Amino acid sequence: GRIAGGTQLKQEELAEMFGTSRIPIREAFQVLEGQGLIVRLATRRIYAVELSEEQIQIIYEMIGDILKKAVENLKNEDKGKEVITILSSDLSTSKRFDEILLDCTDNAYLSKLLYTASDCYIRFAVSCGLNEQENKCREEMKQIILEENGVNLDSISGRKKIFKKIDVWMKVLSDIVNIERGKNK
Repeated sequence: GRIAGGTQLKQEELAEMFGTSRIPIREAFQVLEGQGLIVRLATRRIYAVELSEEQIQIIYEMIGDILKKAVENLKNEDKGKEVITILSSDLSTSKRFDEILLDCTDNAYLSKLLYTASDCYIRFAVSCGLNEQENKCREEMKQIILEENGVNLDSISGRKKIFKKIDVWMKVLSDIVNIERGKNK
């Protein structure tokens, strides 16, 4: 969000700007391309991806769906109380909900999707600055999980509570990113 979409990115210029060789820049381009943040044309030119506000919102909705699948995956693997214990103890630290789910997910493909979403998109939104709404969402999710009897991942109502908070959190994060992108135009 800090480099305007459509901007051509040149290894030489970036290497000079960061005081490094082209090799780390090339490696960074591979990571960014995997995250969908840059596009490499057949001509070997590389451009920052242009994302509209609506596209940003869709991306965060999809990330929310990945988080929900991770919660579902935990239920399907009969981890129940063990997972709630892990979530409860980890939520008392500074870890985000997505990071905790990533730690608890055994499905390799789901882990890869969740890692990319967590490391790139969620981390960026959270790093844009302290946001009262985002902190409130995380705190409410923590409270749902730490309720007196804990959340029962096997119950539809328990998962729905978490899913609702995930949806609210993703909406807040997409709004934060769109505001940040607006500042950088």
